[in-house]
Amino acid sequence: MQKKLLIVEDNEKLLNSMTALFEDYFLVFEAHNGMEGLEKCRLNMPDIIISDIMMPEMNGYELTESVKSNERTSHIPIILLTALGEDERRIEGYNFGADDYIVKPFKFDILLARVNNLLKTREQLRRIYDTSAPINHEFGIKDPVLSHMEALLVNHFRFRNFSIPQIAELMNMTTPKLEREVKRLTGMTPIQYINDFRLHKAKNMLQTEDMSIFEVSHALGFRSLSYFGKAYKDKFGISPSKTKQL
Repeated sequence: MQKKLLIVEDNEKLLNSMTALFEDYFLVFEAHNGMEGLEKCRLNMPDIIISDIMMPEMNGYELTESVKSNERTSHIPIILLTALGEDERRIEGYNFGADDYIVKPFKFDILLARVNNLLKTREQLRRIYDTSAPINHEFGIKDPVLSHMEALLVNHFRFRNFSIPQIAELMNMTTPKLEREVKRLTGMTPIQYINDFRLHKAKNMLQTEDMSIFEVSHALGFRSLSYFGKAYKDKFGISPSKTKQL
């Protein structure tokens, strides 16, 4: 089945050009501003979104924030288009949850490669999650609290500021209740459990996926490669590079 791509761009000429280039590879949906883009996102549930930043009615930042704050759509990768040298806008976009940037004018081959790379990474994370559901070992069944929490973590791995109160809110729980449930089920605090979960995912990816150590670290939201390496070795007693060699 063809992957679905939503392009949000108020420049009609650029929108038509991008659609013509991508429609050989994707089922393409078009929107001319962020508000229309958000509506088409909710209606069509695209696999990935490419959006301009400066648009009428709702800009690219607001669109990104709306998509990423909704549990139904938060997993959808978003690439923002920006002008050369707009570093401050890039930082702002990442803070809103953008997954990647590409500078205009751009080469189509580069944009297509970025799109495919994000889709590949998201599919790898989804496959890993699907094959490693949390188990309540005392009763031998999947625990719904941990299942829900881990699903949220998979969708928000790259957002290092994704906090315990945000997780609790998305799970319709108070923060103290979430802390009690995680402690009861795992013996760990939520932060300890999240770090443990990410490191186990990293080990799985290093052993089974054709990804570099940097790609794994970046996909799972570790703040730096050196921090990831230290945390990984502290956890497993072996470096990420040694794990890949096994």
